Amino acid sequence: MDKSKLIGTSLCTAGLLGTLALAAPSAPVNEKTAIVPLPASIAEQTGTPGFSLKNPIITDNPALYRHMQQLGLPTSLAPDNVDLFIGPDISASTSQGTTGNQEGYTLTVTPNRITIAANSDAGIFYALTTLAQSIVKDADGNAAIPSMNITDAPRFEWRGLMVDSCRRARSVDEIKKMIDLMAHYKLNRMHWHLTDDQGWRMESKKYPKLTEIGGKRSETPIMGQRNKGDGTPYQAFYTQEQIRDIVAYAKARHITVVPEIEVPGHAAAAITAYPELGNKDIPGYNPSVVTRWGVFPYIFSPSEETFTFLDNIFAEVCELFPDSPYIHIGGDEAPKDQWKKSPFAQKIMKENGLKNEEELQSYFIRRVEKLANARGKKIIGWDEIQEGGLSPTATMMVWRDAKWALHALQQGNHVIMVPNSHYYFDYSQGAKPADPAYETINSGNLDWKRVYQSDPIIPGVTPEQEKLVLGVQGNLWSEYIPTMQKWEYQAFPRAIALAEIAWTPKEKKDIKDFETRLQKQHPYLDGKKVNFRMDDGTPRQDRNAK
Repeated sequence: MDKSKLIGTSLCTAGLLGTLALAAPSAPVNEKTAIVPLPASIAEQTGTPGFSLKNPIITDNPALYRHMQQLGLPTSLAPDNVDLFIGPDISASTSQGTTGNQEGYTLTVTPNRITIAANSDAGIFYALTTLAQSIVKDADGNAAIPSMNITDAPRFEWRGLMVDSCRRARSVDEIKKMIDLMAHYKLNRMHWHLTDDQGWRMESKKYPKLTEIGGKRSETPIMGQRNKGDGTPYQAFYTQEQIRDIVAYAKARHITVVPEIEVPGHAAAAITAYPELGNKDIPGYNPSVVTRWGVFPYIFSPSEETFTFLDNIFAEVCELFPDSPYIHIGGDEAPKDQWKKSPFAQKIMKENGLKNEEELQSYFIRRVEKLANARGKKIIGWDEIQEGGLSPTATMMVWRDAKWALHALQQGNHVIMVPNSHYYFDYSQGAKPADPAYETINSGNLDWKRVYQSDPIIPGVTPEQEKLVLGVQGNLWSEYIPTMQKWEYQAFPRAIALAEIAWTPKEKKDIKDFETRLQKQHPYLDGKKVNFRMDDGTPRQDRNAK
């Protein structure tokens, strides 16, 4: 092959075409793959030889080699003098069936060659992820990939999980494990909840008291006795170096980390650290970091001092999360009692012609949005941000009820669907161990089947409005998730069901077929020591989460 005709080896070239290795065919492959999420189009040839993995897949592209290593594919980096190639061939990409979607790809496996075509690094990565899930046994019992043709692209661009580090902070290594699991199932947004009443978890160089004071609470509710404290101080935060490490780790796996800085409510930790940011003119003003779960009254004052503080925080956020186009600003569960009692807040309302405290919240959110926009970021907020008037350029994350999406879509806003009826993974899944460590916020049966049978597009949405639905997300609030083992139990297999509804075309969904493929995920999850929930409620690893 004439390598002089190739154009570089970067994975960042539009129309990228990659060919991975020549190899001897496998014995006939009779076993079907169990790919999750199911590709948009897949044609497998069973009963015929496939691509043998008796030897490592060879590539001379270091970036591709790194991706394959990340995904656990057997791979070897070829020396320069081997007569094979991996590199962009723009003229050939269209004829190979490359999809127009930036995350899409085509994948062809023959007994002698694997060929990938995509428009971006992400497409290549997802093709390799599909390959990693396609390894089966041939008739001789050796690892192989069936001969097949796949044309694939995601249904939604936002395929997310929310990680709450405020109530319980997981270690950097644990978050990296979460990211690996997300990447394996083509989830691509990690929404990171970093500030709340019970703790501020992001190091700020400009405001060190946020973690010195706001990052520490005097105690935490006891699992199984939620109204009783354990008497043990709890302190945790992520240094800026750790945050950069996590963001880079996620980026290498095509996951964008989207930070959440909660305003105007859920602000007790920040206000405790810097009391001047709160409504200090109300009777009995004495903020403290909250030691119980629930909704609490401390809310930022609508003062210029507060907006200066938030602007400075956003400056640090933008530096730490450069690839996220968004800052999530919360906006939910913001009690207005302190604003009603504050002469200053009432003065701001009068000066700005605001009829009530709901309009004051809308004013606050719009001020915050301007700060984010000035730094090149868009905002996302929980669906309460529409109370008092929704900014026409905000993205709304719908959590209370799917119906709340209609107004935003009719107005032309983008939405992300996370209704708690289907996508709150801290909710009960039905049967669970009697161990208090497996307590959940509620009772019920929000299991993987309920997740899978849902659809992010609600009835009554027009085709044009449907385009405004960016995607779907599972939320893992951590009040009742004290350990990584419990996090895994709550997340899996529901996150796998979420991945399929976020990626696979609606018409391709089949719950019986999915259940078959889901059962075949167990070896992978076992290999990663994931404490996933069995259908009878048993934790797979049968560990005591304390």
